[in-house]
Amino acid sequence: MAKKNYELTERYAEKIKPILPLAKKAYGSRNQETPAHKASRKYTALLNEYVEKGGSLIALSRELDVAYSGMRRRVFTSKQPPVTSVRGTTARPKKSKEEVEAAISRVKKAREKGTAAYHEQLAKEYASGVSLNVIARGLGITNASPLYYGVQRHTAVAGLA
Repeated sequence: MAKKNYELTERYAEKIKPILPLAKKAYGSRNQETPAHKASRKYTALLNEYVEKGGSLIALSRELDVAYSGMRRRVFTSKQPPVTSVRGTTARPKKSKEEVEAAISRVKKAREKGTAAYHEQLAKEYASGVSLNVIARGLGITNASPLYYGVQRHTAVAGLA
């Protein structure tokens, strides 16, 4: 790595390290005002700055010992509205077990067709009121974050954002 890029990576790693543990604790909607969410927004802002200055997320992820894919997702989704805007703010009745199982089945079938179909189906299920956490468990995934990313990705690609 060139000296300039190494110095940039070191400088941003030092800025991020103190807030990283708290930023990792931010769960749920991005528009919450908890200390963890504030740290998470600061972390994302620093990542965006770093990328704009020509920094390599791969190098920074190695320096901080965090997943490159998570950093890339943060940079990508920072330019989109929170996923809650897709679903709306009205309360929805809880889905029955049968409805949830059918939704999980539709998502599994869509995943076999490819990424675009998978993301589209996730967005449809989420918009209809099915919890992405429940879908994640049905898919054998312990964290729903990748599913939210899929919904956001579909929203951006489809021009719904």
